Amino acid sequence: TIQSVLNQNYPNLEYIIIDGGSTDGTVELIKKYEKHLKYWVSEPDKGQANAINKGLKHCTGEIFNWLNSDDYLAPEALHAIGKAFTDPKVAAVAGQTIYFEDGNFKAPEQLAGLNPRGLMFWEEGTVFVQPGLWLKKSSIENVGGLDINLHFSFDTDMIIRYLSVYPNVNYISDDLVYFRLHDESKTVSQPAKFFDNKITYINRILNDPKFLSLHELCHEWLVKHEWSKLLKFQMHSENAKITRALAILAGLKKDSKYKLNRKTMGALKSVLTS
Repeated sequence: TIQSVLNQNYPNLEYIIIDGGSTDGTVELIKKYEKHLKYWVSEPDKGQANAINKGLKHCTGEIFNWLNSDDYLAPEALHAIGKAFTDPKVAAVAGQTIYFEDGNFKAPEQLAGLNPRGLMFWEEGTVFVQPGLWLKKSSIENVGGLDINLHFSFDTDMIIRYLSVYPNVNYISDDLVYFRLHDESKTVSQPAKFFDNKITYINRILNDPKFLSLHELCHEWLVKHEWSKLLKFQMHSENAKITRALAILAGLKKDSKYKLNRKTMGALKSVLTS
């Protein structure tokens, strides 16, 4: 990972390493490359989002991303990213990601369809892999940075907020990063916790007046979530009231005169399940 960054030979690089107090030889490895680093530290932290925010405080450059120690940059990636940002209207640059596992490499996947709705609902055509999307440091700070209370979906949360304010993404066809999949990675092993984090950040955005443009989307997602829970409850129940109520709600959903909201869904669920 370290060599993939240094071997870019990018002329204006700030490379920062934030380690969470590893005792596996990581510190000794970092020290081998110390002269090439702007800053590094190895100390306990409050999770990955906290570590990334700590690194951000030491950055003075315009373009930012973080790279986990499982992953590595493709050759010439930083040059392609820097070139793609030369247009001042560009807020983000998205390229191709190559997944690999146990020495097997998949075909490059192009990031695509990056917008708040696509990311919130994971719509068809939306492809997001964090190290393949590069952002402006000042814009990350303007939308509040990473939420250190989230340990799984902190990247998606921040990107949704970011794109709601800075929507102009430059899609490039260059390979930017190799992304490792393995059984112990959070992405593979703990999908339920990503979903729990999603409920948390959607509710937080909904109560944040800085992101009014996202509030309707958040309401829509929460209604869909409550609807899904009601349907699952129905599957395990023979209660006629529930079946009838869901039929009525289905009719309301199709009628443009009515607008379901999450409070209505929550209240209905409370009545039906009491």
